[in-house]
Amino acid sequence: MICVSIFAYAQKLEGLYQTESFLYIQSSLVEFFKFQGKYYAYAIANTNGSPAQKDTHNPNPALRNRTDKGVVFLYDLKQTSPSTYEQGRVYNFYDGRTYYVHIHQKKNGDLSFFVSLYQGGIIGKSFLWKHINEDYLQKHHITKPDFNNVLKSLSQINP
Repeated sequence: MICVSIFAYAQKLEGLYQTESFLYIQSSLVEFFKFQGKYYAYAIANTNGSPAQKDTHNPNPALRNRTDKGVVFLYDLKQTSPSTYEQGRVYNFYDGRTYYVHIHQKKNGDLSFFVSLYQGGIIGKSFLWKHINEDYLQKHHITKPDFNNVLKSLSQINP
């Protein structure tokens, strides 16, 4: 008898993605990483090459001078099945609000990214985030921020 874990065929969430633009929200390059059993993401750069923006809408005045790159904006995401991640929160630099997030990873590695104001996630917006390879950054001369500074930004999360 062969016993195989259901997680044996799971995609790996860690890695690089290109977000989908929407209204005034620009497409950017983000990286997911796993830390202490949960998943987190931070933005690396805007895909159009525009500079990082200040976090002017942050409800915490002390954080309004930080930029939207190199800072964890998605946190506490948990894997609940081989291709599903739930119970996470995502901070929106464009309006200073925090939303609930649910992610389903497709077989090709892309993400169906659903955000909602409410934990139940009945009403919200879906986005497609495309999985990209590390060579994309080299080809476009994009440098990742210092990961130690990314980890330090975890202390700035307001649950």
